[in-house]
Parts: sequence; C-alpha cells; structure tokens
Amino acid sequence: MGRSYVVPAIPLALFALLLLASLPHADFSMKSLSVFVNVNLDGSANIEEKLEVVVNGSQSRDLYDATRSTYSDLTTWKNLTSLSEMRHHVTRAKTEVTDLRIVPGAIERCNSYMGICYATVTITYRIPAGQNGSGLMKVERYKPRTARYYLQQDALSFEQTKTGDLILPTGTVIAFAIPQGSEKIFFSTVPTNLGDEPDESFKYDQDSNTRYYVGSKRIFRWQGNALSKFQFTYEVEMPLESEVVEFFVGSQRSVSDLLFGPQGAAAFFLMFAAAASFYYFNRIKV
Repeated sequence: MGRSYVVPAIPLALFALLLLASLPHADFSMKSLSVFVNVNLDGSANIEEKLEVVVNGSQSRDLYDATRSTYSDLTTWKNLTSLSEMRHHVTRAKTEVTDLRIVPGAIERCNSYMGICYATVTITYRIPAGQNGSGLMKVERYKPRTARYYLQQDALSFEQTKTGDLILPTGTVIAFAIPQGSEKIFFSTVPTNLGDEPDESFKYDQDSNTRYYVGSKRIFRWQGNALSKFQFTYEVEMPLESEVVEFFVGSQRSVSDLLFGPQGAAAFFLMFAAAASFYYFNRIKV
C-alpha cells in the first residue's frame, strides 16, 4: 500500500498573508467617506468614520474576505487597500486618539457585469478633552456658567491651504453633532444641510459683527471640494442647578483628596485636636 500524507492545516492568518503576497494587483478605490463627530459638553468627541470601498475583481474580493476574517488593525487595512483615506481624520500631532476600532463590513452590492462590489470599513475612536491647546475642540469658560467651543481646524488631517481653506476629497462628508442647548452657533461656511433653512434661522449680531445660526438643528454637515477659511464655534450655558451640583462635587472631591492624600494624616490629627478641644471647653463650662 502507498503511504498517505496529511497536509497540515494552514492557519487563517497565514493564509491571508500568503494570499496578500500572491495578489500584487488587488484593486480598491474609494467611493465615499463620511466623518461624523459627536462633541460632548467637556469638549471631548466620539468619532465614527465610514469609508465605502469599491472592490474591483474576484481576486480583490477573495483578499478582502480573507483579511476581514483575520485582521482588524488600521495598518493592515491601509496596506491592503492602498487608500490614503484609510485612516482617522483627526491627527495625533494635535490630540490624543483613544479606543480605536476597525470594523470591516461584508462585501455587498456586487455587479457581475462590471466585476465590482462594495464594502464599508468603519473606524471609531474617541478624542479626549483638550488641555494646553490640544484637542479637537477648544473650550473657553469666559463666564461662570457659559463655555465657548472652538473647532481647532489644524487637528483635522484633511489637506489645508495656507489661507485656511479645508480641502475635502471628492465624495467626502464631514458632520458635527453638538449639545442641544448650544447657542450663538457660527460657521464660516454654511453647512450643506442648511440650504433650505429660512432667513429667520440666522441672526445678525451688530456688537460682534457676526451672523449666528439660531435654528433648531444641532447636526451640521459639509461636503464639497473646499471649505473657505473653515471656522465653527458655539456656546453652551449650563443651568444653575448644574453649577450647584458641580460646586458640591468639587468640594467633596477636595475633601477626599485632602483626607486620603499625602497630608491625610495631618488633616485627621487637626480634626481630632479640634474636636477634643471643643469637647474639653464644653466640659469646663459645665
């Protein structure tokens, strides 16, 4: 009898690497990009980016599926697709990027005649509240209960001109969602989704020589090739009860830091001495 041979199973990760090496002509292109920024009250932001990819040819589909089942890191997907827009569009040079996740979606909407399919790669991450000029949003508390928020344009990693114009790739939409209580909303370029807003949705302030948006929308979208000298600011006034709660929380935190910090033992001793003195003087009066 002839010998029988058992071919060892190739791990899926190794198979994807071998497939990547054997398909030098994998072809991917960008169809659209959506960047959605949800800004929190403290100036931090949760960001979701959706990059819709055109997958050209059966070899590219096989490679996409093999990689999708094995890898979920940004470097692998950037190398796989060779797309410059396969990245997060807030730069680490200006702010911290945390909780980064890559979720490649399944291939869909295949056109056998043209030999193409589509897939969406979702990138989510968080930008912490900025400090010392860092961050996506600068927060200026110029009144006790009022904060002014400024978009720091240079934190965005889109191409920018020397005059401050923001250049968006074709098919790109960038959107910002801000707190519902926002007021004095200003943008240098009117958002695309406000094209049908009535004139009363805008108010001119003579003191600041500024035209504010006073309508009800709190999600703003821009698309187009260039956003001229792009600026975006707004204000939020916190309710009085929030200030009271913040005061007590801050006081509680200060007391906790005092008692359980490096000077905690001395603080306990002083409190004990004060209580003992109070008790002693009361006993003398009796």
